Amino acid sequence: MLDYARQHAVEALSIPRTAVLATSGPAGVQASEFPCEAIGLDVYLLLPRTSDHLYNLEENPAVTLLTNLWELSGKAAILGPEWLDLELSLSRAPGVEWCVVVHVTPRKIQIRRNEGWGNTETIDIP
Repeated sequence: MLDYARQHAVEALSIPRTAVLATSGPAGVQASEFPCEAIGLDVYLLLPRTSDHLYNLEENPAVTLLTNLWELSGKAAILGPEWLDLELSLSRAPGVEWCVVVHVTPRKIQIRRNEGWGNTETIDIP
């Protein structure tokens, strides 16, 4: 990936504090908004332990994340206690003890237009 495209993707991912997670699987199609945080190109979401998304992710790790700034498609993994070693502000969120962290590795990011409809840029991530 070109350095300027990577930097643009990192900057775009760092802005939103919430994202809509879309999954599909045994629990059906699910779409819900959750707190999120990015470190570089890695995106982390804080989900309640009772979320049907977790059931879907066990069978199908393919996800889509949506914000008002970008759309991301990638692969998700439910993290164990090792996520506490990451320096995430999500660890200070209210009710964090009843949540799990999901790590999303992007494969494609589409940057949305500031005005109008459509995307201004698509960044494929190897």
